[in-house]
Amino acid sequence: MHLALTGMGELVWYRQGDRIRLGVWATSRVRAALTAEAADDQVQVSNLRLPWVGQEPRSRGLYRHPIRLWNNQTRVAGGPVFAILAGSRAGDPQFCGCRGDFRDLLQVARESHAFLYVLPAASVGPAEEWTGWVRLRFRRWRILPCPHPEAVYNRVPTRSMERTAAVVLAKQTLHQLHIPLFNPEYFNKLVMYQVVVDGGLGHYVPETMPLRSRRRLEDMIARHGAVYLKPAGGSIGHGIFRIDAAAGRYRMAVLKHGRCQAYDCHDLQAVWRLFTRERLQGGYVVQAAKSLIRWQGRPCDFRVLLQKAHQRWHVVGKGVRVAGPGSITTHVPNGGFIMDTATVLERAFGSRAGEVERDLDHMALECAEVIDAHYQYQLGEMSMDVGLDPAGRLWFLEANAKPMKFDEPDIRERSLAGVLRCLEELRQPQAVWMDE
Repeated sequence: MHLALTGMGELVWYRQGDRIRLGVWATSRVRAALTAEAADDQVQVSNLRLPWVGQEPRSRGLYRHPIRLWNNQTRVAGGPVFAILAGSRAGDPQFCGCRGDFRDLLQVARESHAFLYVLPAASVGPAEEWTGWVRLRFRRWRILPCPHPEAVYNRVPTRSMERTAAVVLAKQTLHQLHIPLFNPEYFNKLVMYQVVVDGGLGHYVPETMPLRSRRRLEDMIARHGAVYLKPAGGSIGHGIFRIDAAAGRYRMAVLKHGRCQAYDCHDLQAVWRLFTRERLQGGYVVQAAKSLIRWQGRPCDFRVLLQKAHQRWHVVGKGVRVAGPGSITTHVPNGGFIMDTATVLERAFGSRAGEVERDLDHMALECAEVIDAHYQYQLGEMSMDVGLDPAGRLWFLEANAKPMKFDEPDIRERSLAGVLRCLEELRQPQAVWMDE
């Protein structure tokens, strides 16, 4: 069925007695055009049928948000409605997550006349209206009754919170209601490495295996001379170790809480003893350390942001992250800093810089495809850490299901628009949008 966009309107929340109610407002001209052939005088917004409201509820309303309006010759509909799934704590109506990121996404949605709200996991349930949060102004948020979203962006902020009963139940409820959600969970490092290897891309992966015994660690050090020990479920470098062997002694560095502490160990027994003392809970992987290109004498790698559009992966942008002084990772929160990709590649490879950059993009896209396939194509974005050695060989170091904010303004702008595009594409199509 061919449907036409006929106008813009607003969702309006207003108080009626002791209840907060939700309705739709539009100018008299738009409303007349929409309702001329409609069979009833209500507006379908996601799962709710809402009344039209006049100027007085609109002007005295608690909150207003622009939406698109259209008709299908029998009824009027509006939307779209999306949500950011956030964490929540038992008995607390507040949400947990990065408010700065949520603020920016809500603003992008508002500018495109899409209603996006923050949805605490505990609010997802059998009710026809779910309680969600909208931003009023600087540091002012308000909780309101909202329609069910037509697609959901998962930004539950921590691995431990994602395992809580509230989040597990929220995901089950979304699935039962056929509400699509993208980026279903955090990645596990060991699983990611195996997925890339099984996808025929093992030549990008440094030798990596689960760390299950001291003997395995000793074997890896003997073969490679330098290794990383990484928490399988870690992030931003917390809990990572690096071990370098030289002349029968071992230099061991551990990164915890943003600080890198170095130790000298006389033998492998001391290495293992230190690891068991300082390690985080949970599984670890041991991975061969590779020699990476350097900037100002410090190792650096590439942070690549990828998003899916029209069922295909695209490189949104990439930047170089340079290790901070004395650090064993390139994460900016741990003292690293940002450099321009072209500048670093030209310094390292001269006239070959363009070719190396194209190879980097191709490798990232290949890895994204096989990871997405493992998740039954439920992913919409990811970031990837890619190493590059002085010979130009590329190394898959890590992938992140919930990328941190990119500090490069152009990448940030494109990433926000890309999240909204993913939500639009996941939503069941209700209209073929046309200009008036």
